[in-house]
Amino acid sequence: MFASIAAGVVVALLAVPVVGLVGLTAKSGADDFLSLPENLTVTPLVEPSKILDAHGNVIATLVGEQYREVVPLSRVPQVMRNAIVDIEDARFYEHSGVDYRGMIRAYLANRESGEVTQGASTITQQYVKNVLLQGATTPEERKAATAQTVDRKLREARYALYLEQHLSKDEILERYLNIAYFGDGAYGVQAAAKRYFNVDAEKLSLPQAALLAGLVKNPTAYNPVLHPQIAAQRRNMVLDAMLEHKHINGGDLMMAKAAPVTLDQPPHSADACADSQAPFFCFQVRQMLLDDRTFAPTRDAASKLLFEGGLTIRTTLDPTAQAAADSSAREVVPPGNRVAAGVVTVQPGTGNVLALTENRDYGDPTDGQPPATTGDFIHTRQVYPTNETSFSPGSTFKMFALAAALEKGMPLSTTFMSPACYQAPPPIKPPEGSTCFSNADPNEAGLYSLTTATWHSVNTYYFQLAQQVGILKIAEMARRLGVSSCRVREQTSNLQSDSPCHGQEGVGSSDLSFVIGSNEISTLDLATAYATIAAHGKRCDPRFIISITRRVGGADRLLDYSKPDDCDQVLSPQVADTVTSVLEGVINSGTATGNGRIGRPAAGKTGTAEDFSTASFVGFVPQLATAVTVADPRGPSTHHLTNVLGYAHVYGGDLPTKIWARTMTRTLDGMKLPVEQLPPPDNTQPVVPMALVPDVTGQSVAAAANILQQAGFAAAVAGDPNGVVIAQSPPSGSKVPINQPVTLYASGGIIAQSTPINPGNGDGNGNGDGRNGPFGGPFNR
Repeated sequence: MFASIAAGVVVALLAVPVVGLVGLTAKSGADDFLSLPENLTVTPLVEPSKILDAHGNVIATLVGEQYREVVPLSRVPQVMRNAIVDIEDARFYEHSGVDYRGMIRAYLANRESGEVTQGASTITQQYVKNVLLQGATTPEERKAATAQTVDRKLREARYALYLEQHLSKDEILERYLNIAYFGDGAYGVQAAAKRYFNVDAEKLSLPQAALLAGLVKNPTAYNPVLHPQIAAQRRNMVLDAMLEHKHINGGDLMMAKAAPVTLDQPPHSADACADSQAPFFCFQVRQMLLDDRTFAPTRDAASKLLFEGGLTIRTTLDPTAQAAADSSAREVVPPGNRVAAGVVTVQPGTGNVLALTENRDYGDPTDGQPPATTGDFIHTRQVYPTNETSFSPGSTFKMFALAAALEKGMPLSTTFMSPACYQAPPPIKPPEGSTCFSNADPNEAGLYSLTTATWHSVNTYYFQLAQQVGILKIAEMARRLGVSSCRVREQTSNLQSDSPCHGQEGVGSSDLSFVIGSNEISTLDLATAYATIAAHGKRCDPRFIISITRRVGGADRLLDYSKPDDCDQVLSPQVADTVTSVLEGVINSGTATGNGRIGRPAAGKTGTAEDFSTASFVGFVPQLATAVTVADPRGPSTHHLTNVLGYAHVYGGDLPTKIWARTMTRTLDGMKLPVEQLPPPDNTQPVVPMALVPDVTGQSVAAAANILQQAGFAAAVAGDPNGVVIAQSPPSGSKVPINQPVTLYASGGIIAQSTPINPGNGDGNGNGDGRNGPFGGPFNR
């Protein structure tokens, strides 16, 4: 009690040089002092959160206003402890929290000057001030924590005496070294050591320790980055104090003073994800947590917890898979090219996202322009892999129609005559500006089974399939397998005001182009859906986070956030495995044959959207599913994939498949994943039906060819192609396979060799211009 009363009197005298001016007496000072609360509430230290990969490696540090890494005193070298004590509070190990000797000396100096020029605050009192400042939540509280007032000094002394009674000196010093501000955004000695010298605190040298110790009095004025000469002078003052208190000798002093102020500052960005080894993955995790109300009740609370809560966020990121995706995307489409390539790898059966990247550097473009107008093709913040509005999936979407058809019971031998130009019955209307739905290549017309139409990505086959299966059934299958995009929801549900997709365009029952991927979805959704097929119909929602822990009382406590694995059997294993068997043929015999082989059984699907706006490939083995998309971030619908890296037009089987094959090969080899078999490849061919040959004699060649095409036959002309049919072979009434051509003998002379004709060119059924759909309509491979 005597010590407390004495402290109250001395603190009052210290803070008020001319006591009579305020009518303060020794007794009133002591009474005020004793009436103050003595138990200091210490809030947890503000610490950044760390994002770890699946192996425990730090891939990002999410720093808020305070960069701090708490370390025990055992990791702080003795030279650093001596430096801070000698310059800040030489009697630290002798006083009881309030240094009366120093306070009286300061009082005399303050009385001489008529103002508060010396504070005589001990390290314990400075720690109290920092605790109060950190706990302040309003401007008024922050001002009160630093104001030069009697009340503040009394509070600090009262709390300091209490702490000294309940903590050891080393415990107080450890807390002080972890809370003190050292400038340049660094709080605590560990952060300061890393920020200025790029070393851990335990490796600090004498000159470095002295420089850091000198900073805490005025971190701005003595900042070695801004004021190196003044910082050196302050460092030397610390060294003199260390000599005075016999913590160094004369030789140490001379060597330390002779050392130049040498800094080694690792770069750090305002956006912590820009410094990450996996910046796009970091961005995704950060945004997920900020938007998740199960993580914190408000976005502000989520931000505070994420950037100041000292969390350890262990993620699903696999460093081998991430490195494979990064290197593959950048090799095939180097940064600086106008197009961007996004890659996502998902683990079937768990939903774990093993890799997520782009071929570009994360960050703002150097010209400061938005993606639509920038000329900087090195950087981007537009995260394609998880942005559902970025691109159309093209024919990768046909997989959902294939699955829906099989579930409906349609056999793989289901055969359609697939013309170059398909005219759907009313009320379905062809795309605007077109007279029909078309293929990517006029030469694709013919008979196809469900298997061969998938291998060669025949649009006009899938348009007919979609009519039999139902557009809304295909959309439902996409949602079931893992596509979350609002663009695959029914229009009617998107019209409801309480729908999360309210106001966004959905799919209607007559939207025939939907089956070839006209509606945008994300690369992540594609990888998830194909992983569902690889897992025999078991869908697992994408999973980025394994666990979140927080340091509490020296122990890691699991945050109440970890969610159970969300996996459901959404498709029968038989149907899923049949889909896989068909998709194997895309790589073995179809549109991905040239670039998709990886030396082990694999399945996948190419996709090229209308007008070459985007190109994609999704493929899998039992252990991995990877999706790749290529598009121009300035706007796929206005900046098409033409004249890119030597390709006049980029198809899904080109750049995306190349990236996929390299990513998969490097990941499989790096993770040492064994070869696992897929279901046996399917080779079902079309079942060619028989039909009666119609009588077309007397018709013009063009009209006859059109009649034959409608009946399922191809036509070849012998004679004048502008003439009239005078005979035909086989004759009318013959029952023959519909893929057998019918030769038309036309007036105007018989020629030795018959010439195939395409009734879709120039007869009113369309006048196509090639790759933009041979008849002006949409195409997709």
